[in-house]
Amino acid sequence: MNNNDGKNNISTRQLILQTASRLMMEQGVTSTSLADIAREANISKGTLHYYYPSKSDLIYDITQEHFSLVTISLINWMEQARGQASFADIIKVVVNSFLEAETRTKLHLYLLQEAVLNNEDLKVRFQDTYREWRKLIKDELDKQADLLGFTDEEARALSFMLVAIIDGLIIQRMVGGDSIPLHDIADYLGR
Repeated sequence: MNNNDGKNNISTRQLILQTASRLMMEQGVTSTSLADIAREANISKGTLHYYYPSKSDLIYDITQEHFSLVTISLINWMEQARGQASFADIIKVVVNSFLEAETRTKLHLYLLQEAVLNNEDLKVRFQDTYREWRKLIKDELDKQADLLGFTDEEARALSFMLVAIIDGLIIQRMVGGDSIPLHDIADYLGR
Protein backbone atom coordinates (compact mmCIF):
# COMPACT_ATOMS: atom_id res chain seq x y z
CA MET A 1 0.00 0.00 0.00
CA ASN A 2 1.39 3.42 -0.87
CA ASN A 3 0.89 6.60 1.15
CA ASN A 4 -1.83 7.79 -1.16
CA ASP A 5 -3.90 4.67 -0.43
CA GLY A 6 -3.53 5.31 3.30
CA LYS A 7 -4.80 8.88 2.89
CA ASN A 8 -7.74 7.63 0.84
CA ASN A 9 -8.57 5.05 3.52
CA ILE A 10 -8.54 7.69 6.24
CA SER A 11 -10.62 10.18 4.28
CA THR A 12 -13.16 7.55 3.19
CA ARG A 13 -13.45 6.24 6.75
CA GLN A 14 -13.94 9.81 8.05
CA LEU A 15 -16.54 10.49 5.35
CA ILE A 16 -18.44 7.38 6.39
CA LEU A 17 -18.26 8.30 10.09
CA GLN A 18 -19.38 11.89 9.50
CA THR A 19 -22.22 10.85 7.20
CA ALA A 20 -23.38 8.08 9.53
CA SER A 21 -23.27 10.39 12.56
CA ARG A 22 -25.35 13.03 10.80
CA LEU A 23 -27.91 10.53 9.54
CA MET A 24 -28.19 8.80 12.90
CA MET A 25 -28.85 12.14 14.59
CA GLU A 26 -31.46 13.08 11.99
CA GLN A 27 -33.20 9.71 11.65
CA GLY A 28 -32.17 7.80 14.75
CA VAL A 29 -29.80 4.86 14.97
CA THR A 30 -32.26 2.11 14.16
CA SER A 31 -33.82 4.00 11.23
CA THR A 32 -30.48 4.60 9.55
CA SER A 33 -29.42 1.78 7.25
CA LEU A 34 -26.01 1.07 5.77
CA ALA A 35 -27.61 1.67 2.34
CA ASP A 36 -28.70 5.16 3.50
CA ILE A 37 -25.16 5.91 4.64
CA ALA A 38 -23.57 4.68 1.40
CA ARG A 39 -26.02 6.72 -0.69
CA GLU A 40 -25.49 9.91 1.35
CA ALA A 41 -21.70 9.48 1.36
CA ASN A 42 -21.81 8.88 -2.40
CA ILE A 43 -19.91 5.60 -2.12
CA SER A 44 -20.84 2.09 -3.13
CA LYS A 45 -22.32 -0.38 -0.66
CA GLY A 46 -19.25 -2.54 -1.29
CA THR A 47 -16.94 0.28 -0.22
CA LEU A 48 -18.97 0.84 2.93
CA HIS A 49 -18.90 -2.89 3.72
CA TYR A 50 -15.13 -2.94 3.16
CA TYR A 51 -14.72 -0.44 6.01
CA TYR A 52 -17.69 -1.55 8.10
CA PRO A 53 -18.97 -5.11 7.58
CA SER A 54 -21.80 -4.48 10.05
CA LYS A 55 -23.77 -1.59 11.46
CA SER A 56 -22.48 -2.53 14.93
CA ASP A 57 -18.89 -1.97 13.77
CA LEU A 58 -19.85 1.46 12.47
CA ILE A 59 -21.74 2.38 15.65
CA TYR A 60 -18.74 1.30 17.71
CA ASP A 61 -16.37 3.58 15.76
CA ILE A 62 -18.78 6.52 16.00
CA THR A 63 -19.06 5.96 19.73
CA GLN A 64 -15.31 5.68 20.20
CA GLU A 65 -14.68 8.84 18.19
CA HIS A 66 -17.28 10.72 20.22
CA PHE A 67 -15.91 9.54 23.55
CA SER A 68 -12.31 10.22 22.50
CA LEU A 69 -13.05 13.82 21.51
CA VAL A 70 -14.71 14.56 24.83
CA THR A 71 -12.06 12.76 26.87
CA ILE A 72 -9.10 14.42 25.12
CA SER A 73 -10.67 17.84 25.61
CA LEU A 74 -11.17 17.21 29.33
CA ILE A 75 -7.67 15.81 29.86
CA ASN A 76 -6.09 18.83 28.15
CA TRP A 77 -8.05 21.30 30.24
CA MET A 78 -7.38 19.45 33.50
CA GLU A 79 -3.65 19.34 32.84
CA GLN A 80 -3.58 23.09 32.16
CA ALA A 81 -5.72 23.97 35.20
CA ARG A 82 -4.09 21.60 37.69
CA GLY A 83 -3.53 23.31 41.02
CA GLN A 84 -5.27 26.49 39.88
CA ALA A 85 -8.89 25.41 39.53
CA SER A 86 -11.43 25.09 42.30
CA PHE A 87 -13.78 22.13 42.44
CA ALA A 88 -16.55 24.42 41.15
CA ASP A 89 -14.34 25.34 38.17
CA ILE A 90 -13.70 21.67 37.43
CA ILE A 91 -17.43 20.96 37.51
CA LYS A 92 -18.21 23.88 35.20
CA VAL A 93 -15.67 22.84 32.60
CA VAL A 94 -16.46 19.14 32.70
CA VAL A 95 -20.22 19.60 32.43
CA ASN A 96 -19.99 22.47 29.96
CA SER A 97 -17.72 20.46 27.65
CA PHE A 98 -20.58 17.99 27.20
CA LEU A 99 -23.40 20.51 27.05
CA GLU A 100 -21.76 22.79 24.48
CA ALA A 101 -21.04 19.98 22.04
CA GLU A 102 -24.66 19.81 20.89
CA THR A 103 -24.08 17.56 17.88
CA ARG A 104 -22.04 15.09 19.90
CA THR A 105 -24.56 15.39 22.72
CA LYS A 106 -27.45 14.36 20.47
CA LEU A 107 -25.40 11.48 19.14
CA HIS A 108 -24.48 10.49 22.70
CA LEU A 109 -28.17 10.25 23.61
CA TYR A 110 -29.05 8.27 20.48
CA LEU A 111 -26.19 5.86 21.10
CA LEU A 112 -27.05 5.57 24.78
CA GLN A 113 -30.65 4.73 23.85
CA GLU A 114 -29.41 2.15 21.36
CA ALA A 115 -27.10 0.68 24.02
CA VAL A 116 -29.79 0.46 26.67
CA LEU A 117 -32.56 -0.89 24.44
CA ASN A 118 -31.02 -2.85 21.59
CA ASN A 119 -27.29 -3.37 21.56
CA GLU A 120 -25.54 -5.31 24.31
CA ASP A 121 -22.09 -4.79 22.76
CA LEU A 122 -22.59 -1.04 22.68
CA LYS A 123 -23.86 -1.16 26.27
CA VAL A 124 -20.61 -2.80 27.38
CA ARG A 125 -18.64 -0.12 25.55
CA PHE A 126 -20.63 2.62 27.29
CA GLN A 127 -19.90 0.95 30.64
CA ASP A 128 -16.19 0.92 29.81
CA THR A 129 -16.25 4.56 28.73
CA TYR A 130 -18.19 5.70 31.79
CA ARG A 131 -15.68 3.81 33.92
CA GLU A 132 -12.90 5.69 32.08
CA TRP A 133 -14.60 9.06 32.61
CA ARG A 134 -15.15 8.37 36.31
CA LYS A 135 -11.50 7.36 36.64
CA LEU A 136 -10.41 10.53 34.83
CA ILE A 137 -12.47 12.69 37.20
CA LYS A 138 -11.38 10.76 40.30
CA ASP A 139 -7.71 10.90 39.27
CA GLU A 140 -7.96 14.66 38.84
CA LEU A 141 -9.61 15.03 42.23
CA ASP A 142 -6.87 12.84 43.74
CA LYS A 143 -4.16 14.98 42.12
CA GLN A 144 -5.69 18.06 43.70
CA ALA A 145 -6.44 16.39 47.04
CA ASP A 146 -4.43 18.98 48.99
CA LEU A 147 -6.29 21.86 47.37
CA LEU A 148 -9.74 20.25 47.30
CA GLY A 149 -9.55 18.22 50.52
CA PHE A 150 -11.44 15.12 49.35
CA THR A 151 -10.80 11.67 50.75
CA ASP A 152 -10.38 8.78 48.33
CA GLU A 153 -13.94 7.60 49.03
CA GLU A 154 -15.36 11.09 48.53
CA ALA A 155 -13.48 11.51 45.24
CA ARG A 156 -14.83 8.17 44.00
CA ALA A 157 -18.39 9.06 45.00
CA LEU A 158 -18.08 12.47 43.35
CA SER A 159 -16.86 10.89 40.11
CA PHE A 160 -20.05 8.80 39.94
CA MET A 161 -22.16 11.80 40.83
CA LEU A 162 -20.59 14.06 38.20
CA VAL A 163 -21.10 11.52 35.40
CA ALA A 164 -24.75 11.15 36.47
CA ILE A 165 -25.19 14.93 36.62
CA ILE A 166 -23.71 15.27 33.15
CA ASP A 167 -26.13 12.73 31.68
CA GLY A 168 -29.07 14.35 33.46
CA LEU A 169 -28.15 17.84 32.29
CA ILE A 170 -27.61 16.59 28.73
CA ILE A 171 -31.15 15.22 28.74
CA GLN A 172 -32.52 18.47 30.16
CA ARG A 173 -30.62 20.51 27.55
CA MET A 174 -31.96 18.33 24.72
CA VAL A 175 -35.56 18.44 26.01
CA GLY A 176 -35.33 22.21 26.27
CA GLY A 177 -37.22 24.58 28.45
CA ASP A 178 -35.51 26.48 31.24
CA SER A 179 -31.87 27.38 30.78
CA ILE A 180 -29.56 25.33 32.96
CA PRO A 181 -27.97 27.39 35.77
CA LEU A 182 -24.62 25.61 35.40
CA HIS A 183 -22.65 28.21 37.37
CA ASP A 184 -25.09 28.03 40.28
CA ILE A 185 -25.01 24.20 40.22
CA ALA A 186 -21.22 24.13 40.13
CA ASP A 187 -20.89 26.75 42.85
CA TYR A 188 -23.30 24.83 45.08
CA LEU A 189 -21.51 21.50 44.55
CA GLY A 190 -18.14 23.21 44.96
CA ARG A 191 -18.84 24.36 48.51
